Amino acid sequence: TTNSEQNIRHPFHPLTAASMKNQIETEKPGEGRGRAVVVVAAAFLFTGAAGTAHIMTSNTVSPLHEPSNPLYSDSALSISKPDDSHRSLSVALPHGGCQVTYASVSPIKISPTWQASFPGSGARMTWSLVEALTGIRTNDDYDSHERGFERVVAVKTHYPVKDARGKFGDLDTRFGRAMVILRNPINAVPSYFNLQYEHQHQLATHSTRGPNEEWIKYRDSPTSGLAYQLTHYENFVSYWMEKYPDRAQLLMLSYEELTDNFMGPIVAAHIAKYLGEVDGVHPIASESIPCVWETIVNYKNIAPPIKGTVSAIMGEAPEQQMGEVHDRQRRLRVEEDPVVLKKGKTHADPSSLRVGPKVRPYTEQNLSDMLAMFHRLLERYSFDLDFVRIMKSYIEVVSNTVPVND
Repeated sequence: TTNSEQNIRHPFHPLTAASMKNQIETEKPGEGRGRAVVVVAAAFLFTGAAGTAHIMTSNTVSPLHEPSNPLYSDSALSISKPDDSHRSLSVALPHGGCQVTYASVSPIKISPTWQASFPGSGARMTWSLVEALTGIRTNDDYDSHERGFERVVAVKTHYPVKDARGKFGDLDTRFGRAMVILRNPINAVPSYFNLQYEHQHQLATHSTRGPNEEWIKYRDSPTSGLAYQLTHYENFVSYWMEKYPDRAQLLMLSYEELTDNFMGPIVAAHIAKYLGEVDGVHPIASESIPCVWETIVNYKNIAPPIKGTVSAIMGEAPEQQMGEVHDRQRRLRVEEDPVVLKKGKTHADPSSLRVGPKVRPYTEQNLSDMLAMFHRLLERYSFDLDFVRIMKSYIEVVSNTVPVND
């Protein structure tokens, strides 16, 4: 049976997600959620959607481009080594939460996984999360870090939007799998604009959102604007959806779910499970995944230090605790006063640290163009339920966006 003749159902199924979220929302605020996220993430990792749905309904568990415009071109974006100061590995200790250390290249050769995303879709955040989950360094298709490609767990790429100096084709022969992170272009395109604006004006990366006057010029440019970017977005999605017809070789994720307070740890568990299918990759223990997600993705929403909890999480562990940490079997203790997760969007993407206008104006034609693209993609890949779920969520957001007249 071909993919077009069947519904591909991944473990991360929308009905399960909806049922879990619904159950959480029936609780009193904060009641049992810290413990629930640990349980749910572990359940997804080992049992998939069916197993998690069973757990969540059990009475014994508390729920818890490359633009030709010279002002916005890749020639203006110098390829430099990113700052590694925030690319850390979160280690969960038996008796004290998380300690921050660094990932390293693999001591043995491993088969890398593409980490593909459209520009402006949280690639660096995902990079850091992958390192934290596996303890193994990542790289990009430019080899900016000069780590090569044989001892890294994942390699970031924006192909076919960008072609790594024309070397993607040769490099691709080393790969047999990918995880693709999608983000709604209504937010991804402005995020990419901000990055280009920062480089054009020699501003620090992830520091500034360009003014709306500049955004409108960019948005309406025929050589770099929204219509141009949407064409690249559609090509990006189509390339990766068709590259790996065997969905065992493709993990499809959404930025929105990865940065959601409830769904984030569950998505992180899927990433860990998928990467762990590669020989030589041993992800952190499943019960520690929520701790990793909190440290890397949800860092801005961690509550103020509470004696015996967060202070221990961020501090150095006592020597005797460190002695109990096995290299690849790190565990997360059940805290007496767990950090409560609040439902909704986190501020994990470094763009959230930018100052400037957060809302970008779109015309009715802009929104119509986005919706038409979503519907084309939906019709083309209706066999993939995960992809359908993500596209439908994007359609809902764009449909509810009020157009403006410039």
